[in-house]
Amino acid sequence: MADLVARIAALWRYPVKSCAGEAVDTLPLGRDGWPEHDRAWGIVDAAGELTWMGAHPRLALVQARLQPGEVALHAPHARIAVSADGGMPVTVRGWNGERQDFDLLQAWDMGDDAAALLAQVAGTPLRLVRLSEAAQRRPVLNALHVVGDGSLQAWRDALPSPLQGLAERVRPNVLLTGDDGQPLAPFVEDLLLEAQLGALTLRRTGPCVRCVMTSVDPQTGEPQPPALDALTRLSAERAPGEPVQFGVYAAGNGAGVLRVGDAVELTLNF
Repeated sequence: MADLVARIAALWRYPVKSCAGEAVDTLPLGRDGWPEHDRAWGIVDAAGELTWMGAHPRLALVQARLQPGEVALHAPHARIAVSADGGMPVTVRGWNGERQDFDLLQAWDMGDDAAALLAQVAGTPLRLVRLSEAAQRRPVLNALHVVGDGSLQAWRDALPSPLQGLAERVRPNVLLTGDDGQPLAPFVEDLLLEAQLGALTLRRTGPCVRCVMTSVDPQTGEPQPPALDALTRLSAERAPGEPVQFGVYAAGNGAGVLRVGDAVELTLNF
């Protein structure tokens, strides 16, 4: 029996890793329990290494959207779309924190137009690549990021002054709220063991460790240190001596579809 019933308040997909995502009403999961087309593309720097928003905060201004047969990049004063398939085969490097070394990953370069848009926004040479399935599912990566709306409220309350776009900063796939329309208790997702949606089960795989990306204003691309400072204080209260945590990771037990408004039965580790 569930310890708590919640509902899905919002869903996001992030077609391009480290760019802004897109809010969706449904989020399909593949047979491996990972969201389809989530972080299926990445960005590499001039050294051929997968890079991230922490190194290039203005990537927050690039919104990636999936469209039939293509992925569109929307940035200030520029919009392009590239084919969801194809591209020139390349080998890129992705950092593996467990091995403290780079993994060599198969990818496909998506062309000069995408590179020009990224360079214009970030102010440095960057290229868009489509990642192989093996690169998307590296063991150091995680499937779904789950956050409760009560935790966002606790973060909001801990800030010295209001900041915009808190949900966009922490980049969840799934935002949960109370079944009664009221926010969940702050950080109840820290206790999550699994979440049941009909025949689909989302099982917790670990805490989500937070970094400087949470400080980036999604509207301006500028870092705002008080955002991460507040998360650091809140995390230290719950997990002293541990890395900064906010939200948890989970993976599905197979194929299924998550929908905004779905009831979710949560099993918690009290």
